Amino acid sequence: MPLAPYTCLAHDGESLFKDRASKFYAYAFPCSSMEVLDAKLAELKKTHPKARHFCWASRMGQPLEERAQDAGEPVHSAGTPILHALQSAGVEQSAAIVIRYFGGTKLGVSGLIHAYRTSAMEAIQQAGTVEVVPRISVHCSLPYSALGSLEALMRQHQGSMRAQKFGTACELILELPELEWARFAAQLEALPEVQWRIQEASPTATT
Repeated sequence: MPLAPYTCLAHDGESLFKDRASKFYAYAFPCSSMEVLDAKLAELKKTHPKARHFCWASRMGQPLEERAQDAGEPVHSAGTPILHALQSAGVEQSAAIVIRYFGGTKLGVSGLIHAYRTSAMEAIQQAGTVEVVPRISVHCSLPYSALGSLEALMRQHQGSMRAQKFGTACELILELPELEWARFAAQLEALPEVQWRIQEASPTATT
């Protein structure tokens, strides 16, 4: 199934939220796999060696999968609020980790929910967002006589030219949104002189 455009975090973001001497260090970042998340957790455990609670949530994968981890906090008091912050921001392929240092005063479940959600939201806001359009790269080899037709077809399907080489024939690398690929490929069949192959699928961020 072709991938539709989605919104993800543009950069890493950080925040510090305090409530009755407890400190909540939040980190929001682009994340497309558990390997990326595990690496970030390992890094933060070195940065915060005395912390006990490393709570997190993520929205990643194709199809989209949502995960949340309370990491020793009361059930749904940490991971779920962090997940709600990601959902509210409408971001995918993204994650947030919140680390708590206990300040000596219990916050109660409602206090924890507020602190984890607020700290995550502040880190997400600091990270910013960007729209990502999954795209397909297509290598085309064709005679000069077909160049105009191919360029018109490319523009019709929101494509762009990534590279070109002109010799005895034209060698082009086109990019177009994955959602346009099926229609583009069907119409490409009407240009039998164009030899093509898919190179790769890659996300492209737009502002």
